[in-house]
Amino acid sequence: MSRAGPPSEKICTAPKEELAGCEELAAIFRALGHPARLAIVKQLAKQNEACCGEIVNHLPLAQSTVSQHLQVLKEAGLLTCDARGRNCHYLLNWDRLAQAERHSNEFWSRLNSVPAACTEQSKLAPATKD
Repeated sequence: MSRAGPPSEKICTAPKEELAGCEELAAIFRALGHPARLAIVKQLAKQNEACCGEIVNHLPLAQSTVSQHLQVLKEAGLLTCDARGRNCHYLLNWDRLAQAERHSNEFWSRLNSVPAACTEQSKLAPATKD
């Protein structure tokens, strides 16, 4: 019985648009990849906005540590900062969070719809060391 050759590269590779979505999602996952940052996001979702000191009051972390975590979230675009005098009030960027949710849903949807030939080939492929 003749067996079909390996699946075409076209089927098993991601278009540039999908790769861009994966890069966006990875950046967001990196930013959310620490329990303290998840706690900050959760706290801001409850309060709507807060300055660093208010966030510190809800976490068992030093102010400098919280500031570093806020900076990571801000750089990822998950927070915005509204400067008021000497204080910076942090707010969740709900548009960016919705974008993250869309990218995540698209990722899992595509992963679940990977052609069986691709998943079978990956099971048979020998592991390589980087």
